[in-house]
Amino acid sequence: MISTPERETFERGRLPVAPRDKRPALAALALLLILLGALGSALLVFRSGDRESVLAARDDIAFGQVMSRDDFSTVRAAADGVALVPARLIDSYVGTRATSAIPAGALLSPKMFNVNTLVPDDGEGVGIVLDPTRRPSQVPKTGQIVRVYFVAGSGTSTESQPDNPVIVNAARVIGVGHGAGAGTTSITLLVRSDLASDVANYASSGNLAVTVLPDDTKPSIDWKTQ
Repeated sequence: MISTPERETFERGRLPVAPRDKRPALAALALLLILLGALGSALLVFRSGDRESVLAARDDIAFGQVMSRDDFSTVRAAADGVALVPARLIDSYVGTRATSAIPAGALLSPKMFNVNTLVPDDGEGVGIVLDPTRRPSQVPKTGQIVRVYFVAGSGTSTESQPDNPVIVNAARVIGVGHGAGAGTTSITLLVRSDLASDVANYASSGNLAVTVLPDDTKPSIDWKTQ
């Protein structure tokens, strides 16, 4: 015998329908999430594969410093559109000069180095030998800016002294080494060509002293960076 609800459905010409099972839809959603997760993992692996061995600064690099192999370290990094120096090209950069001050750990790019001379056409490098009494207690470093003074020695005549004791107002140090005498330091300064003969003349007689100026001081002539 047909119950009342079933009889009403039968009389209206429709058959009873079983409730829909939602489990296939949930399974499809779970499968989609799994596929998306797998795609994300594959993308991370793909991007990590783009990392390559590049050169970095092992220690602080001074402006104009001549590079050696010991100045470089190798790290793994992703270029992400930035021009970096591949580690395999390290030999090509040994002997180049830094065109800017570079902090330790910085990733290196080709524009940071120059294989050509950094001395401009209207400049010259002049060497000065200084004893500890004619320089600061800390020896000036390559890249620093110094002021050059005339100082009278025991045998200096009044006629040989210049009217202005400042021989070079601001010059960049482009090299530092050891002097011939005990405790002396040899530094090479980049000066204008019209001052080079005076600097060389006073340096030969030991009548020059230097002081270190602030790092942001602009020298009268500077290195080429291009």
